[in-house]
Amino acid sequence: ASADVLYNQPTNYANYWASQNDTSSGGFGNFATSYDNFTLTESGTLNIDGVQWTGSYFNPQSQATIAGFTLTFYADNAGVPGAAIATGYFPGTDNETYLQNDAYGNPTYSYSVSFLDYGVSANTQYWLSLVPDMPFPPQWGWETGTGGDGASYQCFFGACGANTTSDLAFQLDGTATPEPASLALIGAGLAGIAL
Repeated sequence: ASADVLYNQPTNYANYWASQNDTSSGGFGNFATSYDNFTLTESGTLNIDGVQWTGSYFNPQSQATIAGFTLTFYADNAGVPGAAIATGYFPGTDNETYLQNDAYGNPTYSYSVSFLDYGVSANTQYWLSLVPDMPFPPQWGWETGTGGDGASYQCFFGACGANTTSDLAFQLDGTATPEPASLALIGAGLAGIAL
């Protein structure tokens, strides 16, 4: 097994979807959560050990202090996020690094976290949500990306629906260990090359 990019939807800087837990006194609380789906197609044992994502600040377009992010993985429920199957809170700004302004002029940043291996199944749809803890204003948005199925999901003030028409920008890092049968085939192939 070797460290690898298991899944990638790079940002296109075209749009964003609000996702935020408002920590200001008397504020809105967890008023917006955005989700995106993914399916890993590698065979064998799959372990996710890191997530990278892209987000921006808007309303107003100014950087703010993020106390931490909550990352949650969900099972799929007929094409929408189902039960939460793993969650973690990552304090701090999670390696926040300025990239550029998006199409709306919002300052856009990359983020990343690492964690212990989290095993997932191949060819199974899962969902991921990313929610920062930060006071409003401003708002934080998960930037759009490319490479998925062109759809995501959002809950806003308790109203949920498959109402987003774009992928969201994130990358899953980890390891893919081939099944024993695959290892045998690889070995046979290498032996053939040696001959």
